[in-house]
Amino acid sequence: MAILEESNDSIDKAGLLTIRDITGEKIDLDRSIYRCSVKNKEKYAWLVSYYYTDILISSNKNIKSRIEKPLKKIYEILNVCIKNEPSFLKSLSPIRIKPSFPEIIKEMCAKSAEFNVGPMAAVAGTVNEYVASYLQKYCDILIIENGGDIYVKAERDLNVGIYVKNPNFKDRIALKINAKNMPCGLCSSSGTFGHSFSMGKCDLAVVLAKSTITADAAATAFANSISCEDDIPGSIAYFKEFEEIKGLLAIKDKKIGAWGTIEFLS
Repeated sequence: MAILEESNDSIDKAGLLTIRDITGEKIDLDRSIYRCSVKNKEKYAWLVSYYYTDILISSNKNIKSRIEKPLKKIYEILNVCIKNEPSFLKSLSPIRIKPSFPEIIKEMCAKSAEFNVGPMAAVAGTVNEYVASYLQKYCDILIIENGGDIYVKAERDLNVGIYVKNPNFKDRIALKINAKNMPCGLCSSSGTFGHSFSMGKCDLAVVLAKSTITADAAATAFANSISCEDDIPGSIAYFKEFEEIKGLLAIKDKKIGAWGTIEFLS
């Protein structure tokens, strides 16, 4: 989950959009430790910075000129909601959906309510989903990574490395996302590292779902539910009952648990 930080002007403080071409196979970005070993196998890739969002977009087509429009639009939508709804930015619990909300915000609020978290728990997934809905028709392969939360669309299987600070599993976990499960969202949350707020102590909770909004909200709730190793089985048993969730992965101390379409690479 990525965080939109509060300011006196809502999110109107840092509004310079930059789109930087990433060249070469190796992506090496000092600011994003979870990206330091990402392999760029697509023909095109860009690092996009706008307000408090830092997004890595990869594609098999040159869609650079199309990125600005949907990203600015979703920020405009979020900005209006934050200004008009005082509880939208900081609430840790669901808020009431108003008829006047744009459809993407209604979905964001509905998914956060389904998992009993605040709407901003799904903000990175919402940004990804909105931008992807505009870009995906122009390419066959689209990967959007936003604060460690990922939207993926491809016609072939994709491998994703999982970053966790836990020394028992650090640099040891990689997952394969099967093409038949795409497009989908793969989102994570942690109570022991990163800038996301969590009520739990899970080293890492990962959710695979058809919607990136669902995956983001669910990952926050999943991480909230785990404070010790013994919590993992019960949490997986609970969250696997949600129809939209297709895969779960949880790490705490020396224990790891997984369910569904989570496929480990050897």
